[in-house]
Order: sequence, then structure tokens, then C-alpha cells
Amino acid sequence: METRQMVTKSMLIADLKQLGVTPGMKVFVHSAMKQIGWIPGGAQALIEALQEVITPDGLIMMAAQSTDNSDPKNWSRPAVPEDWWETIRQEMPAYDPAKTPTRSIGKVPELFRTFPDVKRSAHPMWSVTAWGKDAEAFVAGHTIDNGFGPGSPLEKFIEADGQILHIGSPWDSTTVWHYAEYGIDRPLEESGCKMKQGDEEVFIRYQHRIIDSDPFGPIGEGMLDEPFVTTGKVGQATSHLVSAKASIPVVMLQLNALNSWLS
Repeated sequence: METRQMVTKSMLIADLKQLGVTPGMKVFVHSAMKQIGWIPGGAQALIEALQEVITPDGLIMMAAQSTDNSDPKNWSRPAVPEDWWETIRQEMPAYDPAKTPTRSIGKVPELFRTFPDVKRSAHPMWSVTAWGKDAEAFVAGHTIDNGFGPGSPLEKFIEADGQILHIGSPWDSTTVWHYAEYGIDRPLEESGCKMKQGDEEVFIRYQHRIIDSDPFGPIGEGMLDEPFVTTGKVGQATSHLVSAKASIPVVMLQLNALNSWLS
């Protein structure tokens, strides 16, 4: 079948500007390449279009999650036999911001982490990447303990009036909204990861908050008429520009209401 919808880098730049993306803006980007159309240059062209619109005076952030650096006892997609668990813990490589690939979050964030001047945070499972002004400061101090919550790069992004940019991607991929889950009553789960400690590679155990992005879909759909949400097209993809700071209280309110209903 012949591909009939071509979206060039120049078109992406024009569409991003039409949506409201401006030089110097701070954006946390989620994208779905298949929704945008056929792009000459693919993920590289999309990233370069974002950089040209935002400019180095702004900030681009993306998720860089490496969820396979975790305790195999918690794996389900796919699960592995219990008699493999200890061998995996001993043999899996430690998290390395420069080497460790992302998992199941798409071509764009995986390529973005390799781009020149992109910085990556130190969380072994829930890292984020950043390019632009003060990128290193935004990803600094991302410890196992703060995850997506207070003290994390997400909190810095929210406090800096960042914008969540969805380019054809579903609402349940909104990484920034996990911050709201730290403001409600959510249990902790024991996990583990492989990390470098000096010259050693060590599997450590820790507690992290259980997160669940499933409610984000209906929450996002219910937010479309809010004044802090702008909707338009980037290529063929329905896209949204959303104030992180304004949306977090709405997400938290909805999650609290859901918790109350479930209990």
C-alpha cells in the first residue's frame, strides 16, 4: 500500500508553532509517530523540529524509563521462572545513564537520550532526559527515594511552569501526572535494581510508590475544555499543550475521588 500522508520537518515546525509552542518554552514531550504521518527522517526529524522551535533557551524533557532494571520477581510482561530470579539479579548490568536503553516508551525518547547535550537523570528505573537551558540542573538529584514525587525532576519541571506536549500520544502516557499520585494515599512496593556503587555493580532493594496511569485517560479527556489545554494538529496527530502546574491539582482531585469511590 502506498503511503499518502507525508509530514516534513518544515511542516512539523509550522504545526508546533500553530499549537502554541514557542522559543524558550519548557516542554515535556510524549509522541506517537504512527499518528503523525510518514516523516522523512523519522524520529530524528521530529526531535530536530522540536529543538528548532524551542531553541536552546528553552527546555525539552522526555521520559527515559528503564523498567527492566527492577526485581524480576515483579515482572509480568513477560514473567520469568522463579529459579531465574537470583541469576538475573547477579548478572544484569547496572544502570548507566549513557548506556542503559529505555523500555517500551517508543523510538523518539530512545533516540533523544543519545542526542548531543541531552542529560539523563540517575534514577535506575524512572529516569528522565533533558536538553536546553539548565538541563543538567533539572535532572540532578533524581534519587531512588523521590521517584516521580517531591524533589524529583518532575517537581522542578512543574514549578518552572512547564508545558506537557502530547503529539498524538494517549493521555495515559503522561509521565508528569505521576507526581499527583504522591499527593494521595498510595501503598509502597518492594523492588530492587542494579546500581553502581564505586567500582562495584550491586543489586539493591528499596521501596517505591505503586503508580497507575490507567485513570489518566478519562482524566485527560475530561480536561479538554479547560483554559490551560490547547488542542490542535501536528502533522496528522491530534495534539495537546497542557500546563503542568494547572493540571496537577485537577489530576489529584480526580484520583482522590476515584480512591474514595473504590474504598
